[in-house]
Amino acid sequence: MAYEQAGARAFVTPTRLRVPRVPEGLVQRSRLIETGLGAHPVSLVCAPAGSGKTMLVADWARSAQEGGQPVAWLSIEDGDDRPYELWSAVIDALIEASSGAARRRLDGLSPPRQGVEPQFISALSDALHAVRPVRWLVLDDLQRIRNADVTAGLDLFLAELPPDVGMVLVCRSVPGLSVHRLRLDGALHEVGSADLAFTEPEAAAMFAGLGRPLGEADITRLVARTEGWAAGLRLAAVSLAAAPDTGAFISDFEGNQGAVGDYLFAEIVQHLPADQYDFLLRTCAPEQLSVELAAELSGRVDAGRLLDQLCRANALVVQSGDTSWYRYHSLMRGYLMATLAREDVDAPRAQHAATARWFVAQDQPLVALEHAVRAGDDRYLTDLVRAHGLRLILSGHAPVVRDALARAAPAVRNDTAVATVAVLAALDLAELPAVDRWFTVLDKQTTPSDPLLAAMQGSAVVQRALLGGDVAGALRETGLTDRERTGDADVDLIMLVHRAPARMRGGDYAGAIADLEKALALARAGRYDPFVLSALSQLSGINGAACDFPATMSWTRQAIEFATSRGWADSPRLAYAYLLAAWTAFQTGDDRAQADYADKAMHCLDGRGNVEVEVGVRSMYALATFEATTGPARHRAVADFRAIWQGRHIDEVSPALMGYATPQEIRLALAVGEPAWAVDAVERATRHLPDSAESLTMRAQLSYARGRISEAHHALAPVVRGEVAVHVATTVVVANVLTAVIDAAQGNDALSFEALRRALDWAAPRNFRRPFIEAWGDVGPLLVEHQGRFGHADSFAADLRDQLPQRTCRAVDASSPSRTLSPRELELLRDLPSPLSVREIAEARGVSINTTKTHLSAVYRKLGVTGRFAAIRVARSRGLL
Repeated sequence: MAYEQAGARAFVTPTRLRVPRVPEGLVQRSRLIETGLGAHPVSLVCAPAGSGKTMLVADWARSAQEGGQPVAWLSIEDGDDRPYELWSAVIDALIEASSGAARRRLDGLSPPRQGVEPQFISALSDALHAVRPVRWLVLDDLQRIRNADVTAGLDLFLAELPPDVGMVLVCRSVPGLSVHRLRLDGALHEVGSADLAFTEPEAAAMFAGLGRPLGEADITRLVARTEGWAAGLRLAAVSLAAAPDTGAFISDFEGNQGAVGDYLFAEIVQHLPADQYDFLLRTCAPEQLSVELAAELSGRVDAGRLLDQLCRANALVVQSGDTSWYRYHSLMRGYLMATLAREDVDAPRAQHAATARWFVAQDQPLVALEHAVRAGDDRYLTDLVRAHGLRLILSGHAPVVRDALARAAPAVRNDTAVATVAVLAALDLAELPAVDRWFTVLDKQTTPSDPLLAAMQGSAVVQRALLGGDVAGALRETGLTDRERTGDADVDLIMLVHRAPARMRGGDYAGAIADLEKALALARAGRYDPFVLSALSQLSGINGAACDFPATMSWTRQAIEFATSRGWADSPRLAYAYLLAAWTAFQTGDDRAQADYADKAMHCLDGRGNVEVEVGVRSMYALATFEATTGPARHRAVADFRAIWQGRHIDEVSPALMGYATPQEIRLALAVGEPAWAVDAVERATRHLPDSAESLTMRAQLSYARGRISEAHHALAPVVRGEVAVHVATTVVVANVLTAVIDAAQGNDALSFEALRRALDWAAPRNFRRPFIEAWGDVGPLLVEHQGRFGHADSFAADLRDQLPQRTCRAVDASSPSRTLSPRELELLRDLPSPLSVREIAEARGVSINTTKTHLSAVYRKLGVTGRFAAIRVARSRGLL
């Protein structure tokens, strides 16, 4: 009864005491509510204007009320920044959410007129504890409270808050309360601007709810433009209604647009002190702003203090972690730059120029380049590209160089040095149309007398040829093969790293390795990671071409580990290393690793790189698919392999790649019953590699499969005697293995043993297993017969004989030369699924029944079966039917 008389309080507008209405279609931010809002005694929701703070808390409050938790709400106004007014409003908010005895108890309280009265705070806390009128008290717009007495009173209230009453504080800037104590006690949950930023799904839901749904790409761009700022997104949605072109609107959406600018001015800019606003204008060009740069641009030695103040005021200025760097919200920057240009048309360019020079002085040319373009100083931009362009490309920033020069003035683009840098950037990105356009610019210039520029241009010409052209002609034209190192580490690196693969195309493996070892040292010294990877990958390739499989796998693993540690496991730059790893695994009999690396290489391929890599990766993938599949899929894999090698760029691959791949094309074609494809492959190899060990061995491979044993033996003779040119050393091993098989079949045991011993002598130290695996049915017995006679290669032979998984041997045995069906046997096999009897098949073909039965026996023997239906089943699994 003591509380029935109402206390003295200031008048409070009732609308300020109600939870704001949540508009229809509001995006539910359940991720913010479920992660802690309402789960701690105190929640602090602090973010700039327009971040969606009030709507988030209002949505949560409505849900809390529906769940039986009474919520008292107070929207604070500027007039509340006095003890009497603030506590009057708090009491009225609590009364509004209460009923019965709780209302009467609270209504009897009178707040202090001024100062801090601990007795009042205790009385309020006791009342809340005694009658428990509400579960939550929300104070919205708390940044309006600056009065020291009010702040001190709120601190006391938080300290005496009953355990069953929680508070939610909503503000634009961190209040002057002792929130650090709450943090230490674990009693505080904080929601900041980063948390409130809309995710792409939330933004999509907002636009859909407003009746303006956007595609995924447009949402991504708009969220990036606004940085997820709720007000920016909503303003964009309103403005979109009148935009004829959605894509163009999003591209041009900036802080200087009418509605956005008006909002920024009304809610943020006009509340800033004049010196802070002037400071923002003088420092708005850089996207990232250090204290030192801010001091340079503004002329203010207290720049750090001003930035800190702006950051604490949540004026869309944020600190980058615990560093001395800051960032202005992109829409705020756009507003400031537009305002600056209206006040002084030359000021933005001057600020960009000053920023560019500052970043160059800090050895950050990447950031400086963008500002130099915006500064509009052609001479300075030209000098910057000349001095730092190549370094930026080597550092992996070719896209930045490309984009900057695309916006540069003609006077800059037509400079010889700039055009040279531009063509190297386009080459690094494998953008061939752009490459050719820049070469057109260079063709109009005179040959440079500067040796550095000449070396850069020569490197560009050779690299263009490597992507599709006459590599040998490019080397002759540029004289790059004989060019000495320039003494400039960056120029030498770009020259060596592109000269090396050109040397390899011509078969100069030793020269290529020497170039790459020097390039690798330069790339590591310069910390040019993309070119470290390039050198490692190419060293893998050249050692592979030289048939040093242990060295190849060692370099390959280094390349893969280097790239993976930098997050480049799927980069097109790694396709070549994966290719070499797959090829090495194939040659050494590791089918599982071959399939894994082939799949990774194919995944990395982007269709714009080196022809050698493109053809090699696609060939290896087709080969791995053949080894892993059966039936029609197997036949398709062989057709894919054949199509690759009928492409228009085959003239541009190295002899090594052709020497490795074409024998597999022949083997695969014969395995699926396509002897005409095998013939095409042999003829192609003979045209490209005439009078070589490779062309003769491939011809022998085909002849042996056709049963022309003497013809095959004759073709192999000059190869095993070393009388012809050899492009790939493994070819001689293959030739010796096939010679051993033929000599053994003809009863020449001594010659067979010598041929097999020569093959093992070379293969053993390199773990080269492929030819023994493919001819296992014929070679296996020879290894058993001559065991113990192979000297230092005995352990390798024993491993082949005893440890090689039999499943591997069986898998490839079907494609070995002695198991290949002849054309007549293939014709007979393809008649077996018909309902005709063997006699009827013979009559239909005009062949005697005895001849047909002889061919049928050969078919059964080569397929490893004993009957007609088994032969059909096995033939289908192998892609023969």
